[in-house]
Amino acid sequence: MKNVLHCLAIILLLTSCWKEKHEEVLGYAPVYGSDTELKSILLTAAQPIESGGKIYVYDKMLYQVETGKGIHITDISNPASPEKKGFLKVPGAQELAIKDKLVFTNNMKDLVIVKIVNNTATIVRRLPDTFKNLFNHSVPPERGKFECPDPTKGAVIGWQKKKLLNPACSY
Repeated sequence: MKNVLHCLAIILLLTSCWKEKHEEVLGYAPVYGSDTELKSILLTAAQPIESGGKIYVYDKMLYQVETGKGIHITDISNPASPEKKGFLKVPGAQELAIKDKLVFTNNMKDLVIVKIVNNTATIVRRLPDTFKNLFNHSVPPERGKFECPDPTKGAVIGWQKKKLLNPACSY
């Protein structure tokens, strides 16, 4: 009888070890992009503000950084009725300045100078690696568990907070 109980206990113990652990936690997943996508700067239709950042007013226009994504352009010539004019898609954008009708911003680690004419954005100049220390996407912005980056999916251009199943990385 004791042998049967011991065998049952061992079997139960072994089968409990074989079960996969399903741990769902709130953490970060990497957002990937290709080099072509990262360097692409486009003027598109106006978009809703999700994570507004720095603002700059120039010549009756308000420019507002959408952190990590680009710049909202709003006509404020009539302050009672501002009109969204467009969105300058600039991956990684965090900084903004305007001088002589030129938009200075960062495109990830590069400083880019953009001229907007007739609903078209043209890169006037790109200064590579000007902001070397601005981006460190090797780990998420907050400590905790996260999905390990997979280099075969492209470069990590940011992090998205979401529910993760069994994340293998943490810091």
